Amino acid sequence: MEVLFLICTIGFVYTFFGYPFILFYLTRNKKKNAISPEHSPEITIILCIYNSAHLLKARINNLLACSYPPDKIKVIIVSDGSTDFPNTVVDQLNRKEITFIHYPENQGKSFALELALKKAKTDLVVFADIRQSFEFDALHHLAKHFIVPDVGAVSGNLVIREDESNKASEPGLYWKYEKWIREKESDINSMLGVTGAIYMARRKLIPKIPADTLLDDMYIPLSMIKKGYKIKFESDAIAYDISSQSPEEEFHRKVRTLAGNFQLVAQMPWLLSITKNPLFFQFFSHKIMRLIVPYCLLFIFLTSYLLDGENYSAIFILQVCFYTYSSLSFILLKKDIKLPAASASISFCSLHIASFLAGWKYLFFSPEKLWKKH
Repeated sequence: MEVLFLICTIGFVYTFFGYPFILFYLTRNKKKNAISPEHSPEITIILCIYNSAHLLKARINNLLACSYPPDKIKVIIVSDGSTDFPNTVVDQLNRKEITFIHYPENQGKSFALELALKKAKTDLVVFADIRQSFEFDALHHLAKHFIVPDVGAVSGNLVIREDESNKASEPGLYWKYEKWIREKESDINSMLGVTGAIYMARRKLIPKIPADTLLDDMYIPLSMIKKGYKIKFESDAIAYDISSQSPEEEFHRKVRTLAGNFQLVAQMPWLLSITKNPLFFQFFSHKIMRLIVPYCLLFIFLTSYLLDGENYSAIFILQVCFYTYSSLSFILLKKDIKLPAASASISFCSLHIASFLAGWKYLFFSPEKLWKKH
């Protein structure tokens, strides 16, 4: 039992502290190559929507008001079974750059993306979501990386602002931590995935996306990585979002994302091969270990309770205190009372509970019940 406790403790510490330290150590003296943002090839922006016509006009205006040359921008909007008549918004704007596609039944984002990609003609495509807004020069900062021929896709920087009217929506430290990991992976070699709300990719490298895919923003870049291309992170290509999700919606998103990691392994078994996956170390450390850690935490809790010794008892008591504090923080947050470090403790616990559920939901639920309609 002591061996089990030790293994699980090492697994947890490595995932959240050891792997980040390795990334920091490997990139500590590495300088980023300066790339001029003057590279402005023709691009197609793909926007998939579902019942969000009230946001559509502002989103289109934001995309077309950027600093990128307007004669080099095309926009494809796919209405994935929307029932709020987004076509009226597009008709009112009357912009020749826009191609609008609608079909009556909600099929999911992967289906919509696949349809849009068949219509796109430019070498580079930009993927965007309806809720966010791009910084004025975001497209320039994405495009500049494609001067380098082995870059397959570039992810932008999603900046989440706190919704002042909803204390429970605070993004907290976890998103900043996750972005730091991704940026360091990019600095070393390549990211594993991209931020679905803002990224640019070479169209010819984008594979056919299975209709039930939960994480298209992982499936597409991983397919490029297998072909030898790199996925880069651009911190100056900024998209803004408001963290307006309720804790329940955020939890559902985490379950969906983590279930998508299980699906990725099933869709791409080569990811688990040291010889076939060029980023096996990163994938195992960043993705697989995140799925294993919840079980490590469970066994640390159980073994520290069952093992004799003051040290084990102290560790058990610390865990009880932490989980109690997190539960109390969650309850009080519902009443607009925020305890110190509430966001971090709640995020930590909800992430690992979501991971537990994700595995079971992937096994026993169809993908259609997991993907969230736009």
